[in-house]
Amino acid sequence: MSDFKFTAERESSVEDTVIAWAENNGWVARLMSYRGRRACADNFFFGYGGIYPIEFKRPGGEVSGNQEREHRRLAKVGVRIPIFERAEDAIAYLQSKMK
Repeated sequence: MSDFKFTAERESSVEDTVIAWAENNGWVARLMSYRGRRACADNFFFGYGGIYPIEFKRPGGEVSGNQEREHRRLAKVGVRIPIFERAEDAIAYLQSKMK
């Protein structure tokens, strides 16, 4: 009997898939970080008349307390940070912004 255990797809592989798709479809994708602060959204996607931050999580991954506070802070000024566990969902979100 095998001791192999299924592990969820890594966050970085979801992120890499979305970035590759985005860059092949007219987007500029940038990994972002704040200077001297934590909880910046993982990536910002520039294109089609807007800037769209996205937070990636592995399936079942959780948003940290710092991230929750930052998302609420930005929501107060009209900036939504969507969180995606699946590449297909993030790609569909970006496709919706291309119209």
